[in-house]
Amino acid sequence: TRLFMLLAAAFALLGWLTHVLLKTNLQDLTRLRATARRIEAGDYSARIPIRASSPPELQQTTRAFNHMSSALEQVLTDLNEQQKALDSTAGVTESDAAGNITFTNDLFCRISGYTREELIGQNHRIVNSGGHDAAFFNDLWGIISSGGTWRGEICNRDKDGRLIWMATTIIPIKGDDGLPQKYLSIRFDTTQRKLDEAALNDEKARWQVTLQSINDAVIVTNPRNQVTYLNPAAENLLGIALDEAMLSPLNAVMQLDQRSHDDAPACFLSPATALHGQTGSAQLQTRSGQHLAISYSCAPLTGPGGLGAIYVLRDETEKKKQLLDSLREMAFHDPLTNLPNRRAVEGRLERALRTARDEAQQHAFCYIDLDQFKLVNDTCGHSVGDALLVDIAQTMKEALSAQAYLGRLGGDEFGLILFDTRPAEAIEVCRQLVQRIRDFRFEHKGRRFTLGACAGIAPITQVPATAGELMVQADMACYRAKSEGSGRVMLYEADEVGFRRLEAEMGWAADFAQALEANQFLPYRQLIQPTSSGSQPHYEVLIRWQRNGTIEGPAKLLPALERYGQAPILDRWMVETVVSYLAAQPDDHAVYFINLSGKTVADEAFLGTVCYLLDHYGVAGERLGFEVTETAAVVNLEDAQRLIHGLRQRGCQFALDDFGRDASSFFYLKHLPADFLKIDGAFVRGMLDDRRDQAIVRSIAKLASDFGMHSVAEQVEDAEMAALLRDMGVDYLQGYHIHRPEALPHWQPVTATQAAQRPRAPHLALVK
Repeated sequence: TRLFMLLAAAFALLGWLTHVLLKTNLQDLTRLRATARRIEAGDYSARIPIRASSPPELQQTTRAFNHMSSALEQVLTDLNEQQKALDSTAGVTESDAAGNITFTNDLFCRISGYTREELIGQNHRIVNSGGHDAAFFNDLWGIISSGGTWRGEICNRDKDGRLIWMATTIIPIKGDDGLPQKYLSIRFDTTQRKLDEAALNDEKARWQVTLQSINDAVIVTNPRNQVTYLNPAAENLLGIALDEAMLSPLNAVMQLDQRSHDDAPACFLSPATALHGQTGSAQLQTRSGQHLAISYSCAPLTGPGGLGAIYVLRDETEKKKQLLDSLREMAFHDPLTNLPNRRAVEGRLERALRTARDEAQQHAFCYIDLDQFKLVNDTCGHSVGDALLVDIAQTMKEALSAQAYLGRLGGDEFGLILFDTRPAEAIEVCRQLVQRIRDFRFEHKGRRFTLGACAGIAPITQVPATAGELMVQADMACYRAKSEGSGRVMLYEADEVGFRRLEAEMGWAADFAQALEANQFLPYRQLIQPTSSGSQPHYEVLIRWQRNGTIEGPAKLLPALERYGQAPILDRWMVETVVSYLAAQPDDHAVYFINLSGKTVADEAFLGTVCYLLDHYGVAGERLGFEVTETAAVVNLEDAQRLIHGLRQRGCQFALDDFGRDASSFFYLKHLPADFLKIDGAFVRGMLDDRRDQAIVRSIAKLASDFGMHSVAEQVEDAEMAALLRDMGVDYLQGYHIHRPEALPHWQPVTATQAAQRPRAPHLALVK
C-alpha cells in the first residue's frame, strides 16, 4: 500500500510536470504561429521574444525564425528600392500570354500619355506607330514565345500622336510547364537621343556635301597623323585618291617644298602641333613635281580616339599672280581717272632726266592745278567732284598728243611730261590746255560750273636734277602763276627773284619744326604807351629767331609759315610762352598782346586752347590781349566774331591791326567788337609830309572814339610825330621812338620734357 501510494504520488508529480512542460511549450508554439501570421499579413518587422525558461531547442528554433524574418525584411526592402529606381527610370508593363496588358507602372503611363485604366486589358498595338513592318514583330514574338529574352529599340506612338523611341527588354515569365505564362517589358525612353542622332546625321550630311563642293582642299588625320579623309579638292591638289591615301602618313601624301618658311611645316609634323587657328603659307610640291604656292590653316580634332587634326589648303598660285598684277596696277595707276599716278610720273621723270643727260634731249615737266574745284566738292559733294575729275582728265588727254605723258599727282593736281619740247613750246601747250579746261562746262542739277587752271613748267635739261626737284620747281612756278590770277602759265627760272624768294621761304618753313624743338625762338616785347597819364601801358609780343648765330625778325618767317600752314603752331607756342611768363611775373600788371594768323582765327580749337592755358597756369584773362589783322578778320568774319566773343568772355582784350588798309574797313568794323584799333603804319609814317595821311589818321582816331574803342598809332619814329598824334587824340603810341623791342625779362623757355608732362588741352570740348 505504501509502495502504491509512493507510485501514485510519483505518477501524480510526473503528470503535473508533464502538464506544466506541455503548457509552456504550447505557449511558445502559439507565439510562433501568431508571428508567422503577422509576417504573412505583410508585417515583416514582427519578431518572437526568446524566453529564458524555454527549452534550448525551442530557443534555437526561435532565433532561427527571427533571423529568417530579418533577412526576409531586408530582401523585401532592397526589392522595393530597386522597384522604385526602376519605376523612376523605366516604363514597366506586364502582359499575358496573348500580349494583353495586365500591369503598367506610372512612368509608362506618363511616356505613353495613357492612363492606367486606358492601358489595362489593351494589346500593345495601342502604342504601335506603324514604323516597323510585320517581319519585325514576327521575329520579336518568335523569340519571346519560345522563352527567349528580346532586346532592341521600338518606335511607338503616344496618345497625342508623337513618336517615341524606347530601348526595350521583354522577359518571358514561365509557368510550371516551362512555357511563357506572361511577359515583363522594361522600356527606357530614347527619343531625345534619337532626335540628336538624326540632327547629327543631318549635320554630318550637310558638311559632307559642303566639303565635297568647296574649292579648298580639306585633309583630316588621326592621332597617328595618318590621313582619314580627303575631299575632292584635296584629291585634285595632292594628286591622290582618298582610297589610296587612307591611313597613309600625312607627309607621304603631301610634301612641302624646301623653300617653305621654316615655321610653315611645323603644324604638319604631328596633330599635337596643330594649334587652333594656326595659319600660314608654304610651297607645296605635288606628286607630279609641280610647285604651288598655298595658304593653310590647321586645328586640332579631339575625340574618343585621341587627338587628330584638320588641315585646309588653298592654292594661291593664280591668286598670287593676280594679286601681283593688281598691286602693280595700284602702284602705278590712279584708280579714279585711270591715269598714271604720282609714282608712275616720278618714274617717267627719271627716264626723261636720263635721256636729257645722256642724249642731250630737252623735255618739260608741267604742274597743272585746277581752280574752283573745291567749290564743286563743297556744293555738290565728293562723288560729283570725282566725276568731274574723270571728265577733266579725259578732256586733257584728248587735247594732248600721243607722246605726252599725263598723270594725276593727287587731289586736283596733274603732272604732264612733254618729251622733246622746248620751254616756249611747253608754254604754248600749257596755254592751250588751260584754255580747254576753261572752256569745259560741267552741269549738276541745273547748276553750271566753270573751272580754271594754272600751270607751272620746269625745263628738263642736262643740268643735274632729280625728279623730286623738278616737281618742286614746277610746283613753285604753278604757285607763282596762281598768285597772279586764274588761267596763268609760268616757266620756272632759277635766277628769277621771285623764285629765289619762294625757295628761301620753303627753307624757312622746313627748318621751323626743328627750330621750335631746339628752343631757337625768342619772345620779345615792345611798349604800347598811353598818351594820357593814368592809363595802363601795354606790350605787343614779337617773335625773334636765333638762326645761324644771328637774331632774325619775323619778316621772312611769318609769310612762309602762313603759306605752308604752320602759323597756328607758332601762335599756340606764343600763347603758352606769354601765359607761362605772366604766371611767373605776378607783379607785372601790363596787358600783353599776341598776334594771330588768319588760319588760327579760323581754327575752332584755338579758343579752347587759350582757355585751358589760362586755367592751367592760373592767369587772369585781363592780362592777355590778341591782335588780328583787318584782312584776316574780314576773310574769316564769322570765325573772328566767335573768337572775339569767346576771348572777351574770359576777360581778354582784342585789337584790330593794320586798320585802314582794306577798303571795306568801315563796313566790317561794326561787326567786329574790338577794344583797340591799330592804325596802319603806312598812314602814320607819311602824315608829316602828306595832309591826306593826317586826315586819315585823325578820322580813324575819331572813329575809334565814337565806337568806344582805343586808337593805337604804329611805327612812331620821332618826337614830332608823337606830338602830332597826341594832338590828334590818338590814345596809344607804338614805335622805335617810344620803345625798341627787347627780350622778355626773366623769361625761361618751356622744355620739351615739361611740355610732354603737361596734360593735353581738351580743345573741342571747351569750344563746344
